Amino acid sequence: MKYSEKQYENLRASGKILRGALLELEKATKAGVTTLELDKIAEEYIRKNGGEPCFKGYNGYGFTICASVNEESIHGMPRKNKVLKDGDIVSIDCGVRYPKGKGGMCTDAARTYPVGKVSSEATELISKCRECFEVATKDLKAGLPVSVIGEKIESFINGRYGIIDTFFGHGIGEKIHEEPLVPNFDVRKAIAGGDSRERLRKVIEIQLQEGMIICIEPMINCGKKFVKTAKDGWTVVTKDGKLAAHYENTIIIHKDRVEVVT
Repeated sequence: MKYSEKQYENLRASGKILRGALLELEKATKAGVTTLELDKIAEEYIRKNGGEPCFKGYNGYGFTICASVNEESIHGMPRKNKVLKDGDIVSIDCGVRYPKGKGGMCTDAARTYPVGKVSSEATELISKCRECFEVATKDLKAGLPVSVIGEKIESFINGRYGIIDTFFGHGIGEKIHEEPLVPNFDVRKAIAGGDSRERLRKVIEIQLQEGMIICIEPMINCGKKFVKTAKDGWTVVTKDGKLAAHYENTIIIHKDRVEVVT
């Protein structure tokens, strides 16, 4: 879907607010801080700067951010009893709508931050997850298939990490989640290997269009790719208990490049 110039301006304003919120969260991510305190920091910053949290209330979710610690991959619920400690890593996912209310434009982004001094394994995981995004967006432009994003990421990872293949990037705009699905893994390879999910076949047919807004969000694990949902119904954790990282940005597809708005 192509939007009006005013909507793209609002999208960029939304992205600026989200970037600012993530910077505030990065500064606040220290040992002794709870993930619920981080949630409050994010909400206050977003509202103070004229936006609104677009995760809050989405499918009944009650918070501004997702805060996933260590083996928690994504969708971690902020908790007052989840105290960060030295050596942890925390993935923070956040969304902003600007202007507020119906018709506002949404942005979505995630970062994984170290808490104090972390292991070399954790440092490398965080770095490689961000590099996945950079590899995926290099030379990306309108006319290419959406599936090329996952092909680039899987080729870059080359078996060094587990790539979560049950959650995807996505389109975004007036709603936080729109079409298309954006895979972080090689869809063609998965289908050739016997993956029968119909939505993967649909991904192959979709091309990136000029003006399209999508979120690319690699999710990788130090161990295997397999994850499960915790008893809270939201938090996704690695089945083998190994560390997980998440990195995401909202981008606009142009004729000859991409524009990162978060």
